[in-house]
Amino acid sequence: YVTGYRRTETGAASCGSSLIAPNVVLTAAHCIGSLNFVSIGSHYRSGTKDGERIKVKQAIKHPKYNAATTSHDFAILILEKPSKFPPVEVSFDTVAPGTPTIVRGWGRTSSGGVTSEVLLEVGVDSISNDQCAKLLTGYTVNEAMLCAGGKLGEDSCQGDSGGPLTVETNGTAKLVGVVSWGIGCAQQDKPGVYSRISIARDFIEPYITTSPTAVPITTNVPTAAPTTAPTAAPITSSAPTAAPITTIPTVAPITTTVAPTDAPTTVSPSKCGGCTRCFYPTLNHCFPPAYTQTICATYASLGAYWCGN
Repeated sequence: YVTGYRRTETGAASCGSSLIAPNVVLTAAHCIGSLNFVSIGSHYRSGTKDGERIKVKQAIKHPKYNAATTSHDFAILILEKPSKFPPVEVSFDTVAPGTPTIVRGWGRTSSGGVTSEVLLEVGVDSISNDQCAKLLTGYTVNEAMLCAGGKLGEDSCQGDSGGPLTVETNGTAKLVGVVSWGIGCAQQDKPGVYSRISIARDFIEPYITTSPTAVPITTNVPTAAPTTAPTAAPITSSAPTAAPITTIPTVAPITTTVAPTDAPTTVSPSKCGGCTRCFYPTLNHCFPPAYTQTICATYASLGAYWCGN
């Protein structure tokens, strides 16, 4: 589901993004401009070695996006055709301070440094908006933002804007934030700032549930209204173009296309990684409940199989 946002079909990704329905991608509003293609299912920042590339048909910024403060930094990309890769589950729940989150991207591995040619990931813990505002004095931190990180050498950086911030449980990733902005990269006590997905349900959810080829990938109703205790977000530069970095970067699992197989059948629990629904072993991903056995069969060509009863 991690998606590169490119100027040309084979060129390098300038921003990150996330596949949230077969023909819908979520990114940052400040990334919208001269970028025209997305790469999906690719391990690489550029080229055609794996994954697929699809032209963007339409880009829609959040109506409340404010370029001056980078508030409501969301944009929807409508693709010319559906992707063959499974989308990420979108969560509209709030995330408590201290929640472990993961950010992924191809951005710089240090402030002003070189970009990564392969997809990297780093873990960052969420912090409250109150704490974030104190650490980022002089900058706007509002209810549409969530902060994470603040540890030396662990952050997002330039080039990761628009990319995913996820909470992951039992192998299932849930999208809770979009890389937005920050002060430099990976500085001590300078957390990254993300666009908080729980604040943008009215904008995002219709594109998930009405996507013409999408299985609805909705999540639980938020347990509480967004407060000043948001979810986490990696640091970027003062010109918001963040990208995850880490002192010991690990490669995020992205795969190439798998040869078609038979429709998924029930398999041994030992092969399901604890998943009791549709399981995608290559990415160790357990699909959300909306993916029935019949729907799971449509992903058999990617190696998915059914782990339910």
